[in-house]
Amino acid sequence: MMRRYLILSLLLIFAGFFFQLPVMKNTTRAVFLFPSKVIHVTLNGIGGFFSFLYHAKYVDEENRLLREQLNEIETRNSLYRAKISELERLKKYESLSPGLLLSNVIARDPGNWFKTIFIDKGEGSGVRQNMVVLLHNGVVGRIIEVNPKYSTVLLAVDRGSKIAAIVRETRELGVVEGMDDFILMSFFFRDIQAKPGDTVLTSGLGGTFPKGLTLGKITQVKKVGLVAKADIEPAVDFNKLEEALILLK
Repeated sequence: MMRRYLILSLLLIFAGFFFQLPVMKNTTRAVFLFPSKVIHVTLNGIGGFFSFLYHAKYVDEENRLLREQLNEIETRNSLYRAKISELERLKKYESLSPGLLLSNVIARDPGNWFKTIFIDKGEGSGVRQNMVVLLHNGVVGRIIEVNPKYSTVLLAVDRGSKIAAIVRETRELGVVEGMDDFILMSFFFRDIQAKPGDTVLTSGLGGTFPKGLTLGKITQVKKVGLVAKADIEPAVDFNKLEEALILLK
């Protein structure tokens, strides 16, 4: 029994001495500290993951707000550009004569796209039926219906529109009627001198349109039957009407 205790005591003394060595101290410390390090790293990793999720959500919300602000800025810039374009376009109307009233095109007849438009001036502005509507470069049409705040304009390209006309270069008379996308002049005679490139004006006959307003230029002359006819390219681009002038009487 004493021998067994003696051997056990020697082993404990040896073990104590052995574990006091620097290498064994470090090894022992590493063995005992390893689980705590694993736990620490794991907890840090989990914390970092949830921190990443939080910041990702925050960044996503911030990006959404920035996109909304950018869209708002782009919309405002678009409106500003449109307003600037409108102001530049309206500069040519700054010095209108007292007999002209500027109006804006507010609508087109959806079933009659090329033939009638609606303008934002009516009886309250002194507009009356059969008043002439024009632009600086030519005839637009005439007023066919008047309401207190808006009016309806029959365009010169409407098939129901007929305007007394004259060729500026040859002084030959005729009647211009609408053909939906161009106008056609029927002369009173077959033998005419008018040719492509000549300018057609209102003749003043008939009482509605005053003399000398531009209708367009001849593109083709046709001598068929008893009278001559001429295709005319309108002076006004009816697809791009945004404003119109009303000739007050």
